[in-house]
Parts: sequence; structure tokens; C-alpha cells
Amino acid sequence: MQIQASESVLKFKSPSTKEFSEICKQYQPFIIEDVAQHWGACQNWSNDYLIKHCGNNMVPVRFYKKNFWDDHKNFSYEDGYEPKKEMKFQEYIKNHIDRKNNNEQDLECYLSEAGFEERFPEIFQDVTYPEYFDRKAFVTLWYGFSSKNFSSTTTLHFDPLHNIFAQIRGRKRILLFPPSNYLSFYPPLEASSGAAYNSKVNPVLFNSELFPNFPWEERIEVILQPGEILYIPPFWWHHLSAVDDNISLSFWYDLKIQDFLWQKNMVSVFFNIAPHYLSHIISGGNLNNFMEFFKSMFV
Repeated sequence: MQIQASESVLKFKSPSTKEFSEICKQYQPFIIEDVAQHWGACQNWSNDYLIKHCGNNMVPVRFYKKNFWDDHKNFSYEDGYEPKKEMKFQEYIKNHIDRKNNNEQDLECYLSEAGFEERFPEIFQDVTYPEYFDRKAFVTLWYGFSSKNFSSTTTLHFDPLHNIFAQIRGRKRILLFPPSNYLSFYPPLEASSGAAYNSKVNPVLFNSELFPNFPWEERIEVILQPGEILYIPPFWWHHLSAVDDNISLSFWYDLKIQDFLWQKNMVSVFFNIAPHYLSHIISGGNLNNFMEFFKSMFV
């Protein structure tokens, strides 16, 4: 089973819902222009604005030990991560500004996956939710940094969801890989704490000896600019890192059973992943999680 990637990510200006649906059928990532750039978020979300409107809001921040991304035993297993700490949003922002002004380059933390509606109700009106899917989005906010020694980063992973990823401020580097053979991405299936949607591979560090079957040549690189939206199809592998200090929003939409027939090749992708994924979660005693995901497709 092989999903062929386009040589580059296509860009479309302000597609209608019907046009979006037609483009999505190809099961390829693409960029939407001339939509998010008109939101109040892209125009207003300076640090001063955010501190004024929601600086006292508590946010979840993940801290990383030094050289965290150098060893897959840290980032591909769930027990490799320290629990997120709650702190005031303004404290998170000001700590970074102070460190930057003092030329301290060891900031290793990331405000990631903060529920937007729950954590930031004061700035909810600054965002116009896309209406490309006939279901409600779950929205998360990401606020990351970039310095000489550390850039806010996510592991190479896939989501069993539609992801409309909007870049609000700053730039983000995104590496995309089409979902070819699942095992060639080296998911950490040998231990119960292994996150089966993660890869052991850090795609920034080329290592064909340690990961000989990894599809290095399939890599697509995107530098997402402020005001651009990237659609990431379900099960496509992606790795994100900050180019600048930046803010992003993910609009996540649950998969429905009809999506497997609508999007080209997604059925074969699912059945390539499912046996390994299911075996892993059964052995780890997490069958309920799989059943909840499966049931959600029929709602």
C-alpha cells in the first residue's frame, strides 16, 4: 500500500465549502490563503493584547529536560513526558520575554494543546471557525518559542482526525509524510507506554542506519506563514517546529464512516494501521480507547 505524495503542497485562495470538499478528496495536504489573515486573531494577538484580555488565565505548559529530542526513548513513549504544569498565561509570556532580553537561550517549555474555548473565552470572538465540515471542531491553541538551543516542537505523529491548522502569528516549519507502510515509521509498539500514533524517528536528524526503512525521500517541507491554513488529512504523519515565536490554532474534526469512502485511499491506510494498532492497545489494556474512537465515527 502506497500513498503517492504531491511534489509540493498546493495553495488555494478562500475555497468555498464545495471546493474544499473536492480538493479534500485527493487525500493530500494543501494550504488555504486569504481566510485566517482576516481574523481578529491575526490582526490583534500581540503579547500586550493577550496579557490584557486573558493574562490571568491558567494554561497547561509542558517542560522538557535537556536534550529531550535527541533520544526516541523520551519523545515516542507516553511515560517520557513530564506532566504539564498549570501557570498564568502572562507568566508564560513574560518569562520568555525576560529570558530573551537577558540572552538566556535555555527555555525548554511549550504551551501546547490548550483547549481554546475553555482556556481563552475572552478572545473567542477573534476567530471565525471554518465551516468546511458538517461537524463541530475541537480547537486547541499552541504558543511556541524559537531560540538558538530550543524550538517548540512536536514529535513525528499522525492524528486519526481532520486537522485544519491555522498559523496566527510567526512561522512554523512542518514536515509531512504520506501514510505508507505503518511499520516503516517505527512506532513504539514494543512497550505498553509506547504511543502508537508516534514515531521513534526524529525526521530532522537523518539516520538511515538506525531507521533503514523510514521513507526519508517522501518528506514534504512547508514553512507556514502567518495567516495561512494547512489542511492535514487523517493519518498523515507530521512534525512541527517553531521558526519564530508563534501562535497556531488546530481545528480538529472527528472522522465519520463516510469519510473513508469519500477520501481517496483512506480505507487502505486504515487497514494497514489497524491490526498493529489494535494489537498494541489490547496488550496494553487500552481497548476502551479504540472502541470509543470507532463508535465516534457512527455518531
